[in-house]
Amino acid sequence: MKKSLIIAGIIITGFSMTSCDRLEKIKEKLSQPGNSNQVNPFSVNSGDENRDIVAFNNKVVKMDEAQADFIKNFQESLSQMEEYVKSVTANPQYIGMSPIFTPTITMWMNQDIKAPDVLGKDYQVLVDKMKDTAAQLEVLKKELEAYKNGEDWKDDKGKKIAEINEKASKFIQENRNAANELFVKLSPKADKAEIEVLKDHPLKDHIIYSKETMEFTQKIIDDSYDIKDMNAYKQKFSQQYQQMETLYKRNVDEKNSIIGKTEREQLYSI
Repeated sequence: MKKSLIIAGIIITGFSMTSCDRLEKIKEKLSQPGNSNQVNPFSVNSGDENRDIVAFNNKVVKMDEAQADFIKNFQESLSQMEEYVKSVTANPQYIGMSPIFTPTITMWMNQDIKAPDVLGKDYQVLVDKMKDTAAQLEVLKKELEAYKNGEDWKDDKGKKIAEINEKASKFIQENRNAANELFVKLSPKADKAEIEVLKDHPLKDHIIYSKETMEFTQKIIDDSYDIKDMNAYKQKFSQQYQQMETLYKRNVDEKNSIIGKTEREQLYSI
């Protein structure tokens, strides 16, 4: 599944140096009657369809990353709690510490995301599915925390953990399926929109090359967490390292060409 943040900096370049007060004034002015023909960059449907797709993509990528982190954390908490209860039940003299659940940042998990009209309703359905299942998982994690803190496991010998685990597995599967379907549909459109937005940008190639390098770096990291055969992984990593060197050289060459072009332009302007 391909998913990545794309050219977020370019989209907000015009606003990065603007004060909060000024931003509020801009928003207020754009929302006033008579400005319907102006492009409103703060709107889900700004009037620039490519910009809208890119903005939507960046939001759902952040939401997906936050939800994936939460799911991983929740699964670890369930596993730790299950192991602890089994150990205590088997040996009442067990002196191990009860699990300490690590909190996760959920700001991006529940953000309000609206799909732009250019994409259609199917995208909103998938986003809502991701949000709804993530909310259900948050409820289950709170149940697990209350179960642990109240030491209810002493009475039911871990039965509640099995029930929470079963429910969580269902919601996790639904969440990941929705995310996968969303990005399969969205990624080609987002890539195309990115190219259009960058069409006249002087650093177009450099930005796209840098994005490809970052995505490949993330793939190398992801692969390192799923090693089943160390010898096979070493061979794969060696190939990936060579690919990374090729990408790096390409980026350096592009950077030097940009610097050379800028120096020539400065020379001719003298």
